[in-house]
Amino acid sequence: MSVTPIDDNDNALKVTNTYRRQRRNVVAAYLSSLFVMALLFGWLLSEQYQQEIEAAESRITARANVVTEWAKGVFAQSGQALFGLAELLTLQGMPNADNTQVLESALENLTQYVPLVNEVGVLDLNGRVLASSHGNRNAGANIGHTQFFNAFKRGGQQELITPLYWSDRHQHYYLYHGRRLDSPTGDFMGVVVSSIVPDIFADSLEQMHVYDGESIALVDSESRLIARYPTLDEQFAVGRKIPSSHADQKWANGDNAWSIKALSPIDDRERLFRMQRVGEYPMLAVVGIDLHELLAAWRQRALILSLVMGMLALLGAWGARHYLSRLALAQQLSQRIEEREQARAEAQVAAAAFQTHLGILITDARGRILKANDTFTRISGYSEAEVMGKNPRMFSSGLHNAAFYRRLWEQVLKTGKWEGEIWNQRKNGELFPEWLTISAVYGADGTLTNYVATMSDISERKAAEQEIHQLAFYDPLTGLANRRLFMDRMGAALKELQRHQRCGALLFIDIDNFKQINDTLGHYTGDQLLQSLARRMSQMLRDTDTLARLGGDEFAVLIEGVDSNHGQTSQLAERIANKLLAVLAEPFVLAEESVTITGSIGITIMASSEHNVDDYLQQVDMALFQAKSSGRHTVCFFDPAMQAALLAHVKLEADLRHALTNQQWQLYYQPQVNHQGTITGVEVLLRWLHPERGLVSPGEFIPLLESTELINEVGEWVLEDACYQLARWAQHPRLSQLTISVNISPMQFRDKDFLQRVDGVFARTQAPLHRLKLEVTESLFVEARDDARDKMLSLKAKGVRFSLDDFGTGYSSLAYLAQLPLDQLKIDQSFVQQVLESQANAAIVESTIALAESLNLEVIAEGVETEAQQAWLLAHDCRAYQGYLFGHPMEIEAFEAQILGR
Repeated sequence: MSVTPIDDNDNALKVTNTYRRQRRNVVAAYLSSLFVMALLFGWLLSEQYQQEIEAAESRITARANVVTEWAKGVFAQSGQALFGLAELLTLQGMPNADNTQVLESALENLTQYVPLVNEVGVLDLNGRVLASSHGNRNAGANIGHTQFFNAFKRGGQQELITPLYWSDRHQHYYLYHGRRLDSPTGDFMGVVVSSIVPDIFADSLEQMHVYDGESIALVDSESRLIARYPTLDEQFAVGRKIPSSHADQKWANGDNAWSIKALSPIDDRERLFRMQRVGEYPMLAVVGIDLHELLAAWRQRALILSLVMGMLALLGAWGARHYLSRLALAQQLSQRIEEREQARAEAQVAAAAFQTHLGILITDARGRILKANDTFTRISGYSEAEVMGKNPRMFSSGLHNAAFYRRLWEQVLKTGKWEGEIWNQRKNGELFPEWLTISAVYGADGTLTNYVATMSDISERKAAEQEIHQLAFYDPLTGLANRRLFMDRMGAALKELQRHQRCGALLFIDIDNFKQINDTLGHYTGDQLLQSLARRMSQMLRDTDTLARLGGDEFAVLIEGVDSNHGQTSQLAERIANKLLAVLAEPFVLAEESVTITGSIGITIMASSEHNVDDYLQQVDMALFQAKSSGRHTVCFFDPAMQAALLAHVKLEADLRHALTNQQWQLYYQPQVNHQGTITGVEVLLRWLHPERGLVSPGEFIPLLESTELINEVGEWVLEDACYQLARWAQHPRLSQLTISVNISPMQFRDKDFLQRVDGVFARTQAPLHRLKLEVTESLFVEARDDARDKMLSLKAKGVRFSLDDFGTGYSSLAYLAQLPLDQLKIDQSFVQQVLESQANAAIVESTIALAESLNLEVIAEGVETEAQQAWLLAHDCRAYQGYLFGHPMEIEAFEAQILGR
């Protein structure tokens, strides 16, 4: 073999080109790193910016919801007042001009009852002021020519609220709320009108806590300012039109709520605004937050990250420069070494390449072997002399058909190469797997000259793969399929059963008292028993069945290939199960001792496409449990009626029906205190003292009471017992001022005989009803709200008070608060217990307190457990509490002893 000398200039050129390529790679890597780092920092800042904006938008959206619902409440109170006045005038008729003193006195009392309304007036059918809550100040005024009045008279409008309206007479802006008056025959009689001063809204907004950079405003449908907090200078006083083409467009489109980033026309600061319509009223709630203040912390982080990126860029530039210097020095040394080693390297080309760890076989174009290396001899067992001039087909294992070899050579001829796994035969006849690569060699003129094959023995790798597969899918003790393989086969079998509308069966086998064998004879003997048992059961099953050891002494059998007849499948499964039981009962000789065991088998039939693998596993597990519970060494099929949960449910329901008769119900009392720590009352809580289970959780039996409709009977008992307690306390000077709160279920409240039941309780107990408080939840008002309101009004007339329990966790509209005769809001403990850790929960509690104050409702917080929580609530004007900080629910004797100091 001849070697062509390499020119020194060519070699130097190669070294130089390598150096230049490395230098370009270093510069490119440095620039790429800078680019990636810039992208990463930019993405990080962008994500943080988006998070700041989303958090702010969530906060102002919640604030806008509170403002909107509060404004609805204002209009709802005004509407209630006008509705009551209209009903009165419809029944009594319109007074004449000389007899309005009684009506004016009633109107004046009405404005005192509804403090949010500034003035109430009555207009006759011609638009003349007939009477006013301000006496003669507006007597004789006529608005019959106005569009507002004609909307009622000619247009038939039933109720209407105006945007801001300037009164020349009073030199003040008002919002007017009107309601049409009709005679009993439906004829137009006039209009009742209330005027609302914008100052009402401004005063309420001032009560809300505003964060730095935050603003809250109310504007009318003509973009005129009604109220804003923080307050503004005279340039933007009430009634001033605020230019906003965006808001005007949204009004025109009928949108209810939207968010926008814009420059505030009031203070020229860029803000994130949340705008939301106040129901169907001509008013828009606008909550904004200053983006400059909001993003102050983000800008600081951006500056720090920019500085860090600059420092990293400088450090990287220094490192790249240092590395390039080393490359230049290495290039010079490389040139000198290359010149010295060139001759020696040339002398060593051909021999080293041929002697590798791969077997090499070279043939001519006709496939006759020309040369083989030592590695080939070691792999195949043939020497080079034995294979010279022969065809490689002499190594064929016979495991591959003619089509396999035809495809192999078609690919070699088409692409010049084939690579893959193949089985060949050694000289001693042993078959072995090898990784074979065949390459075609062409001359300068494109003529095929040789084939070169390289091969490596992969027997050890295949053995390792087989071992891994065995460990992954088979039980190492018994050699049976393990849980993983069984689950896979079960899933595949279920698909086949569903596809072909066939049935299958699943069996679970458990050795009875297997632990005793391990404890008495040892674990080694126990393992021998399991191995013998696996062999016996395998002999009793078909090749198509799968026997698996799921773990411990638990085995499973999957039976496939059964027709769609459910009965025949059940009979087959039962026969197999009985054979397996018989196999288990045969004695085993272990450690020179005869051991007899028994087993329990659970069976379920797989025939429904509605169930998945987990469903069937659960069914057969329950069947096995039933078999073991039935005395062991038995077979039990799955029956849905056997489910333990159902049995427990039925038993608990049966016990529940006798709880009242057997006097198993008990009332516990939890104190309610004011901000000075004085106990003002209690909430009564129902407990079930079961004779076998002890105290049963209310979360378990309350839903059962409602589902069985026993809640009416039990609820009546709770109310009666609490009322008797109130009557007893009324005779004691130190207990007579305490109140009792009783929870009323929505189902109990909706019962058609509820009022009759309650009246019977009141008559029997003669309790002081002004000390009784009924707690209801928001779900009561989702359906038949008017019926619930009527029942509440009936009870209110007797002196009973109402508290809305778990406020904020339901799904009813806050506008109901203004329409329902409530006395108290109860803040749910899920919000109270997070006021110190969660800004969102703190904002909800704070807004709830402000809402309650604006609606003249009491507010009490439940679930108060720490002094820090109480201090926070007190700082935000919540002065009534309930929770473990002040006392756990206790029996009446313990509670009275705590009050009386005994």
